[in-house]
Amino acid sequence: PEAVRYYERVGVIPPAARGGAGRYRRYTAGDAERLRFVRRARALGFSLDEVRELLAVASGDPGGPCGDVDRIARAALAQVEAKLAELAALRAELAA
Repeated sequence: PEAVRYYERVGVIPPAARGGAGRYRRYTAGDAERLRFVRRARALGFSLDEVRELLAVASGDPGGPCGDVDRIARAALAQVEAKLAELAALRAELAA
């Protein structure tokens, strides 16, 4: 629940509708899908700024260019490959 409130505060997800005299948050199926996307993207190592960009592209024209998504994915892949290289070097050093 704290992460959901944080994502609302920083604008990654829209504020939830309120019910029960404003005490309870009410989420739609679309809100739940967006939260799952955010959680998965964060688990894959995307920053909140990157998640915002991906969500902005997803909410735009479905037939629009995919250049932004491609750029974000390639940057993430480069980070993963750099981390793998660091870990391989560390492994070799520890094995020696």
